[in-house]
Amino acid sequence: MKTVKLQNIVLQMDQDANFMPYSELITKSNDWHTPFIYDPQKKCHILKKYSPADFMTYYNCLQASRWHTYTDVQNFAINLEVKGKFSIEIYEIYKNSSNENYNLVLNEVYDAEEKQVIKINIPKTDKKLIGFKIASLSDVELYSGWYSGEVEEGSIRDVKISLATTTFKKQEYIKRNIAMLKSRVLCEQSDLKGHLFVHVIDNERALNPDDYNCEDLKVYPNNNVGGAGGFTRGIIEALELSEKPTHVLLMDDDVMIAPESLMRTYYLLRVVKDEYSRCFLSGAMFDYDIRERQYEDVGYVHKSDASYGPQKPSLDMRFIRDVLENEYYFDKELNNSYAGWWYCCIPIEHIEQRGLPLPVFVRGDDVEFSLRNNPGFITLNGICIWHVGFAGKFNAAMELYQVHRNSFVIQAASGICNDVDFFKRIKTMFWKEITRFAYNNAELLLDSIDDFMKGPQWLEKLNGEQSLKEHAAKNEKLVPLETLTEYPHAMKDDPYEYRRLSRWSKAWYVLTINGHLLPGFMLRNFPSVVAYDWFFVPGKYFRRKRIIAVNPKDRTGCIRTMSRKRCFGLIKRYRKVVKNYKKNHEKVEKQYRDHFAEMTTVEFWKNYLGINK
Repeated sequence: MKTVKLQNIVLQMDQDANFMPYSELITKSNDWHTPFIYDPQKKCHILKKYSPADFMTYYNCLQASRWHTYTDVQNFAINLEVKGKFSIEIYEIYKNSSNENYNLVLNEVYDAEEKQVIKINIPKTDKKLIGFKIASLSDVELYSGWYSGEVEEGSIRDVKISLATTTFKKQEYIKRNIAMLKSRVLCEQSDLKGHLFVHVIDNERALNPDDYNCEDLKVYPNNNVGGAGGFTRGIIEALELSEKPTHVLLMDDDVMIAPESLMRTYYLLRVVKDEYSRCFLSGAMFDYDIRERQYEDVGYVHKSDASYGPQKPSLDMRFIRDVLENEYYFDKELNNSYAGWWYCCIPIEHIEQRGLPLPVFVRGDDVEFSLRNNPGFITLNGICIWHVGFAGKFNAAMELYQVHRNSFVIQAASGICNDVDFFKRIKTMFWKEITRFAYNNAELLLDSIDDFMKGPQWLEKLNGEQSLKEHAAKNEKLVPLETLTEYPHAMKDDPYEYRRLSRWSKAWYVLTINGHLLPGFMLRNFPSVVAYDWFFVPGKYFRRKRIIAVNPKDRTGCIRTMSRKRCFGLIKRYRKVVKNYKKNHEKVEKQYRDHFAEMTTVEFWKNYLGINK
């Protein structure tokens, strides 16, 4: 048997400085803040005498159940590089009812007069989590720590990861990430040295490659071909490395990432069982603005309404109850599941066997690729990113045009989500947007069907950047709320207040298209304040001449005014679009299927990217 590292015990100064206010994800003391003082000369964390440190946290619990499931690792241990006298308590953490339970399995005292590595064996367990606390009996210097286990030496894999990150107008973030990678991950002291190569695909052509290129990292100026094109360029470059990688890791640019995410990715992949070796490793997405909030690790396409969303509820990882709750989802897998490309590690064999992504510019490429390969998914705490600008973000051109157009494309081309009715979703949303006077939104929905019906040859030649700009021009123009001086209540009223309609009012709302068929004297002049995003509340729209759509996150909004001309013009177009879709969609879908194999080849993509030599 050979001892292998499973995960590092993360300490506060091992992280980006932006994590300082969120120390509860790492270690806690009696007042929930970090219990350590950092000594920059000794490069260690100091725990003052008679102080407690709680490592039963998101980053520092060991997910024993997952390690037992994904790997054949045995004999878990905690390893501490430490100086000083301290006691350690090791707990099993589990849930029998709605509350978390703790079972103390080890309580020992250690005294290290000089800096040394102390190995503390963890008793065998069948519980979900293992966590520990230490209490200092003198001033304790903690230099590093890690969990380890034992595995048959012949089962350890030689893992080579090719990381591809694509950037466009996010230089602040990509430069920060490159600096972190060079100083913490690609350096000689790193466990990943020689096992990770980084491809930075610069869709803006704003980075000077000579300023960043090194032995294990290369910047590629690229045309703006969206996320799909940028990631595919990174995959192609990975395939052409002199030493073929075992995995391709796709990661967004506008993210904050800890080095430990990459370390744990490597540690897990090198000991994963054969039955999980083909799985995608899906990193969790946390909210950059609410950094304790895990939003998604694996998503799925909802059959009920054709929307996309996370398999799990949103979880606050400051609290052990939510860390534990996360464990009760890990072995569940829903139909039409996918891994988002904010952080997704893909075994190279999937690409070799089933080709490259589809050229959809942005949105849907990760969904289609996951569902096409149907690989199964593995996840692990600490393998995650913090995504910028995700929460509260609503972009009509992206959500209503790009997402829906690409939903049709990926379903037709590769035959995924056959039990999902995207067309029904668009029809339902069209009438919602009409009744809340969001006419441009309704137009974007019709554009998505129209453009899909142009077929694969149109898509193959499409200038994705230009298309996105044209449709973004249809987004409503939001202005600061303080400029809406005629409506001071726009800054005070809650846009997410729910207001019910009676059964009679609901019927009136539908039959009159919310007043579009009524004379003006039956409508109310005073505008109500509603949410700019997905939130739909007919009780606030009912028989209004105007409404104020507000984004409370940045305190902006716009006035929507009823227009019978636009309403009836869009309904006329709607009928034409629906008629064309129903008559011809099967023929168009066949065209996409016939072009699918061609659109996922290296030759096609090199021509598409303009890099054919």
